Amino acid sequence: KAVVSSRVRGKYHVQICTTTPCMLRDSDMVVKACKDNLGIGLGDTTTDKMFTLCEVECLGACVNAPMMQINDAYYEDLSEKRCSRDPGRSARRPHPSSRKQD
Repeated sequence: KAVVSSRVRGKYHVQICTTTPCMLRDSDMVVKACKDNLGIGLGDTTTDKMFTLCEVECLGACVNAPMMQINDAYYEDLSEKRCSRDPGRSARRPHPSSRKQD
């Protein structure tokens, strides 16, 4: 099913999985790190229209929880340090992958 939204989204749509497997592997840390880094809450967009932060149900990579999706790229096995990187504003954008492969 396609989901249609009338809300303005930023250039980078950051979606954090918070279902049970990710929650058990500390998805709350991912949410907090992203909120702190971007200065916005869940469902909000930064004033420069660069980032929109959302909570989603299962992104389908439970074995590598916790995880998030930014646009079409998956970021798995997240740590607080990895979540604190700013993929849109940083000169060194993290590669979509599992942390185990970084």
